[in-house]
Amino acid sequence: MTADPVASPSGPQPLVEPGPQRQWREPRVLRIWAAIELWIACLAVMTIFLSVLWQVISRYVPALNWQGVSELANYSLIVLTFIMVGYLIGNNGHIVIQIVDYLVKGRALTVVKAISAACTAVICALMVWEAYELIRAYPDRRTAALEIPLWLLYTFPLVGFLSGAVRAIVRIFLAGQPDEFFDAAEAR
Repeated sequence: MTADPVASPSGPQPLVEPGPQRQWREPRVLRIWAAIELWIACLAVMTIFLSVLWQVISRYVPALNWQGVSELANYSLIVLTFIMVGYLIGNNGHIVIQIVDYLVKGRALTVVKAISAACTAVICALMVWEAYELIRAYPDRRTAALEIPLWLLYTFPLVGFLSGAVRAIVRIFLAGQPDEFFDAAEAR
């Protein structure tokens, strides 16, 4: 710990090595919300799998043919896409152009990451507004086969982009910390 003393007006001072950086941990609310997002996403993936399986089987067993299964698979894919927006933004799993990360270092990288997170937050907030307007615009419309209210389907983009906006705002304040490597297979 102590190496050569450094001369200072108050006398020799020992050199102190900096300790390890404290890793930031998400608040409990965001971790619970991420678990809910993952649960909904897993449910959507299972629904897609079972719907496609149903479609394949119904080609060989015509008595099982049901028009709504295709619609169920399609809307489950939409739910999966939008519900994972916030999770991926919060866990550095979204698509990024990392060439800037290799070229820019230090404080400039912090500024770039903060501006990027701010742009992401603004875009997500605008998408939340658009989803809200779609919910208001089509309160009585329903899907063709399953008769699912469209306002219910529009809540998934609203919730996903709201989660993305919140997590992007959190990333603004964490711009100075190193990014974690995103591993989709990690256990939470």
